[in-house]
Parts: sequence; C-alpha cells; structure tokens
Amino acid sequence: MVVLAVAHVALCTACAEEGDEMLWLVAGEGTTWTDPASGLTWQVLPPEGWMKKSAAADYCSSLTLGGQSDWRLPTIGELRSLIRGCPATESGGSCNVEAGDCLAISCRADSCTGCSGGSGPADGCYWPDNIQGECTWYWSSSPVGDDDDRAWGVHFYGGDVGHGDVVYDDGSVVRCVR
Repeated sequence: MVVLAVAHVALCTACAEEGDEMLWLVAGEGTTWTDPASGLTWQVLPPEGWMKKSAAADYCSSLTLGGQSDWRLPTIGELRSLIRGCPATESGGSCNVEAGDCLAISCRADSCTGCSGGSGPADGCYWPDNIQGECTWYWSSSPVGDDDDRAWGVHFYGGDVGHGDVVYDDGSVVRCVR
C-alpha cells in the first residue's frame, strides 16, 4: 500500500454569504491514478466530508490536481468503472443503470443492490487498490431520468448502485475524474 502525503485545507468552512465558495487545496505525490481498464484519471484521495451534489460538481470543476484543471464529477458509468469484485454492478454487469442507456428509477433492478458489504478486494471496498478514501456513497453527475431531485451514485462498501436526493440529503463523498 502506498502512503500519500495529502493535505486538505478548507478556506471557507461555513459559507453563508451568497457568492462564498469552498476552495480545497490538495497537495502531495501520487494524488492521481489512471485506470488502465478505462483510461480515466481519478483523484486518489477525495476531500474529507460529505457534500451536496451541486457543491461536489463545483469542487471538481475548480480542482487543480496533478498539474491538470479539467476535472469533473464522473457520470454513473464512469463511477461504475471503478467497481471491482462485484460482477453485477461492475461496468457491463447486469445492473443496467447507465448514462445513455437507462437512468430512470425503474432501471434500478435487484442486481444493482451490489454484493456483501465490506467484502471488496481493496480492504473491504469494491474499488481498485490504488483508490483511497471513505468506503461509502459517492456522487455521479448523472441525474435520475424521471426525478430531477435525485442523482445516481455508487456505495463502494457494498458495490451497490443507487440514487440520492440532491436537495435534502446531507450529501455524499466526491471523487473527481478527468
């Protein structure tokens, strides 16, 4: 396992004024990883804490990491490409929630519920060994097709694909991609 020296500094932690922004500075070696299976480059260690989807999208679009500034919130298909060890929800698995294919709530079949919690190949998480962070829910940029108040995400503790409320939920963790 590679130990990373990563610092997270929040310049605004309780933004109340309109126009206030949350800015994260991330520093350290080995902070990005390119998945040889998908060709996507991922943020290895996400920021601490949970964010609402709009804040997560803003965070990714303003991130500069590894000398690159073209980061974004991943689609549900891109996020699913990180799932390892849970065949039904991995890319191409029987869970058919996929951008450009099916994003309606009715697309979430039993196969999308994932695998046994905490039994993934990376210290219990269903993601590659190169990825670090809290083994929990992560936002995607993909909205639920028939419900504007919900967006798709992946819970890497069980490898399941589900959706969260973008308005009322406390949020999810964010991992950016490019």
